[in-house]
Amino acid sequence: MKSVVNVQHIQASVCAVTGKRIDTLICEYPRTVHAQLLTHRVFSKNSSSTRAVPIKKSIQQIENNPAQNIWTHKKAGMQGSVVKPDSPLYAQAQLLHNLHSVASMNTAAALDSIGIHKQNAGRYLEPFQNIKIVLTSTEWENWDWLRADEDAQGEIAELANAIYVARQEAKVIELKAGEWHLPFVHSHRNVAGILQYYTLEQSENSQKPVFREHTLEDAKKISMSACAQTSYRNLDLSLEKAKDLYGKLFGGKKVHASPSEHQATPIGDTSAYDGKWPMGVTHIDSIGQFWSGNFGGFIQNRQLIPNHDHSVTLRDEEYLESLLAHLDTDCGNFRITPDSDITDMNGGTI
Repeated sequence: MKSVVNVQHIQASVCAVTGKRIDTLICEYPRTVHAQLLTHRVFSKNSSSTRAVPIKKSIQQIENNPAQNIWTHKKAGMQGSVVKPDSPLYAQAQLLHNLHSVASMNTAAALDSIGIHKQNAGRYLEPFQNIKIVLTSTEWENWDWLRADEDAQGEIAELANAIYVARQEAKVIELKAGEWHLPFVHSHRNVAGILQYYTLEQSENSQKPVFREHTLEDAKKISMSACAQTSYRNLDLSLEKAKDLYGKLFGGKKVHASPSEHQATPIGDTSAYDGKWPMGVTHIDSIGQFWSGNFGGFIQNRQLIPNHDHSVTLRDEEYLESLLAHLDTDCGNFRITPDSDITDMNGGTI
């Protein structure tokens, strides 16, 4: 029986100061267990969406790469024993499953043909689909403990074990202050020890890939673009595609920020911060570790992007309005400096 999951490790980075590590992977697994992965809130992920894929293409995906089940025997409790693939029971279960799959594909196609949108018709296909996601996290211990376990559902346990093995075998990049974990973008240190970012692009005139070096800001855009694309199309790592997609994600009134959650830079030695949190830090836990969104020990790119969260934007606007209201009584005696300290006209902090 073929594996029910497919895991590819993309990038692993570790802070040179603290030893804190971050990993990004591509995972493909049965959509039926996707909800179990979603309960782990320390994960950043981008996944294929039923609402985005045409019905015809979704049906082709099921026909070419159907989700595999690990059938288990009926018994009391949440975990059944595995049915052997060469047993009559396995064959019966698979036959019923295949009949249901064909019926669901016919239903989805019929709904599509009469003018029903894929966000409705596509739901009939989900039990038979694999889902492909980009997954990034700094925290894996609880996931490993809960899911790489004989009591977990077979499909999610196989996914957890594959992720664990991929992390153990991955090549790890050491990052210094100001350097970035950028999935799908390569990096190397030059003779001066400076980390440089590059992509390998296919050339029209040669079978060999073309080496293209990028600035940090462009490399971030390419990484975000790749994370957004991976779930639904073949990767285009060109800077032109990255800028186009970046404009669509972040250029409108409503920001679509999830692809910016996978890029990160290490926080490093927290004793160096004299009472002020580094930009992008959102909270500190009970043991004094700085967090940026759902990343521990790393600043998440999303937390540095303006308007990435509407509730944060509203909160900041309300705070500023309240602050200005207090200053209205004698605004000539005070000013707000760029780092947001309030000072009097003699330079003293209030």
